[in-house]
Formats: sequence, C-alpha cells, structure tokens
Amino acid sequence: MRSKKLIAVLLVAAMGISQFNVALADKKSEAENTKKKAEENLKSKQNEIDAIEQEQGQLQEEINALDAELVNVIVELSTLEEELAIKQDELAQTKENLKQAKEDEKNQYEAMKLRIRFMYEKGDSAMLTSILESRSIADLLNRVEYVNQVYDYDRNLLTEYENTKNQVAKLQKQQKKEVAALEQKRQEFQAAEENYRTVIAQKKKESTNFDRLLAEAQTLAAEYQDTINAQNVIIAQENEREERERREREERERQERIAQQERERQDLARQQSQSAQESTGASGSEDHASSAENTDSEGGGGSQDSSGTSEGGSKDPQYSTGVSGSEVVQYALNFVGNPYVWGGKDPNTGADCSGFTSYVYAHFGISIPSYSYSQRSVGKEVSYANARAGDLICYNGHVAIYMGNGQIVHAKGTAYGIVAYDNATYRQIVTVRRVL
Repeated sequence: MRSKKLIAVLLVAAMGISQFNVALADKKSEAENTKKKAEENLKSKQNEIDAIEQEQGQLQEEINALDAELVNVIVELSTLEEELAIKQDELAQTKENLKQAKEDEKNQYEAMKLRIRFMYEKGDSAMLTSILESRSIADLLNRVEYVNQVYDYDRNLLTEYENTKNQVAKLQKQQKKEVAALEQKRQEFQAAEENYRTVIAQKKKESTNFDRLLAEAQTLAAEYQDTINAQNVIIAQENEREERERREREERERQERIAQQERERQDLARQQSQSAQESTGASGSEDHASSAENTDSEGGGGSQDSSGTSEGGSKDPQYSTGVSGSEVVQYALNFVGNPYVWGGKDPNTGADCSGFTSYVYAHFGISIPSYSYSQRSVGKEVSYANARAGDLICYNGHVAIYMGNGQIVHAKGTAYGIVAYDNATYRQIVTVRRVL
C-alpha cells in the first residue's frame, strides 16, 4: 500500500516537472517567435525608412533647384524694375520736352503771323521805302536780300520747330511702348516669383510630412529593436537555465553511478565476507585474510569516488598553452574601474562578465564563448582547492578570473563596473575551468 502511494507521488511529481519543462520550453519558443516577428518588422521598417529618406532627398533636391530658379527670377525682376524706373524717368522727361517743343512752335508761329500781318498791312510801301532809303546799290541789294531772308528764316524756323515737335512726339510714343512692354514683363516675372514661392512652400510642406513619417518609422524601429533585445535576454536566460539543468542532470547521473558502484562494492564485500566465514582450516583463514585485504584496497578507491576527490576535489590539470596565469591577471587589472555594460564585449568601453573574460583570454590567443553558461564547459575542470591565477571561476549566471589567494577580478555589475580583489567564494562556485 505504501509503495503504491509512493509510486503515485512520483508520477504526480514527474507530471508536474514535465509540465514545468513544457512551460519553460514554451517560454523560450514564444521568445524566439516574438524575436523573429520583431526582426521581420524591424527589417520592413528599415526599408520604409530608407525609402522615406530617399524620397526626402529627392524632394530636397527639387526644393534646392526651385530656390535657385526663384533667385534668378528675383534678380531678373530687380533688374527689370530698375530698367522700368529709368524708362519712366525718360518718358517723363520726354513729356516735358514735347510740352516745351509745342510751346516753342506755338510762339514761333504767333511771331511769324505778326510779321506777316505787319508786312501785309504796310503793303509794298514798306519795301519801297526801304529801297528808297538805301544809300547805295550795294545797300539796296542788301535791303532787298534781307527782306527775303526774313521770310526764309521764319519759314525755316517754323519748319524746324515743327520737326522737333514731331520727333519728340514720336520718341514719346516709342517710350510708351517700351514702358508698357517692361511693365508687362515685370508682371510676368512677379507672377513667376509668386508661383515659385507657392511651389516651394508646397514642397516644404511635403518635406515636413516626410519628417513626421520618418520620425514615426524610426520610433517604431526603435521599439522593434527593444523587443529584440528583450527577447535576446529571455533566450539567453533560458539557454543558461537549460545549460544549468543539463549540468545538474549530468551531476545527478554521476552521483547515481558513484552510489551504484558503492552499492555493488558493498555487495561484493559482503559476499566475500560470508564466503570467508564459511571456509575452514588454515587455507580458509588465509583466503579470508586475502579477501579482507582486497576489500580494503577496493574500499579505498571507492571512498575517493564517494568523497569526490578523484572526480573534483583533487583535479589539477597542467597548463597546455604556455601562457602565464599571472600575466593574464595583470592584463585583466588594466580594465579595473571601467564600466559594466550588459552585452558589452570590449572592457575599454564597457563589458559584461562573460564579455570581459572572453576579451582578456582572446588577448593571449585563447578563444572562448562570450556567454557565461557556455564558458562553464571550456578548458578542463579544476577543483577550487587547486585553482591557480588565470583560471576561470564560474558561478550561477556569472564568471570571473581567479587572481590567486582566494581573490578574483571580474565585471561585477552595473553598480560596480570592473573590480578586483573580491572574495572568490562571495557566491557559490559552480565550476572552475583551466583554459591556459
């Protein structure tokens, strides 16, 4: 009855462990699926960002080209307005000149009419008087010539004034046409300037919209990256847990093998003891003594297995790389005081515990994984009693470099950074590995 209860308890426990393991496996699988989906989303969003930046660049080139054309239009418009102002000034001056020419023509015309009227009213008597009063033939001829010249002078002068007036009027008409053409051209350039400004404003509005889309895409990309980082932490933790459970399982199996060997040895010893007691005579006594001696010899070996000295307590493999452990320690001390950065691989700028140890050993040409749970299986196992400077001390979720004298140097945590001379047994040691 008791055995049945025990079997039932064991079955329930096994089912519970199985369900627990399934749950943990589901957790890792869910993290991997979430990470994969986030990576796909991140890649898609990065492609979208690239497309937005490309379109934004093309739009900016268009804006720059439009700006250049607008500058040319503004320069042309400024030059045109200067020309128009000059032409308007010339036209105003021409108007004044035309006004004066008309006035001069009118005055000359009135003066000529007065002289003609005088000559008409006096008749030929005026000319006759002028001739009779001459003092000589030469004077007479001069007087007659003078009267003719007066008529010619008035006629020529009036013709000249009329020609001047007509030329000024023609110039005014030409200048009006030029001013009208310049005015129309100015209006066209003003319209072009307004159009360029409108188009540029629209392009800049589109550019602002691209800025918003780019910012939104970058924000989502950052969120996807945060999701990937978070899932990486979960996956790393699950991998570490699986590695820890594997080692614990192997350790249990090893202990079970040792216990089984001990039971078998004890059974053999009892059988030999019983056989010796049943023997008689001197030969029986000698056989018993021999059997006891053999039993002691086997028992000594078994005792070492049971205590674990042969398996772990006395393990002390020799160096195989030729690298000095003290040199490894001295090199590691160069980084003391530098920051702890989760996932960091370079202690110069910041590293986590496994990144720090892998970096230090890599300096001496020794390559080890960069994850703490993976570093538990590198090199050869060493008992803590035989640990030497340069050995790798592995804890649950942490690793350090042994300095000797019970001290370690390690990337301790965010609040501490890389520190040295901590007690090697400040937490439970899982294993010590010799990688040199």
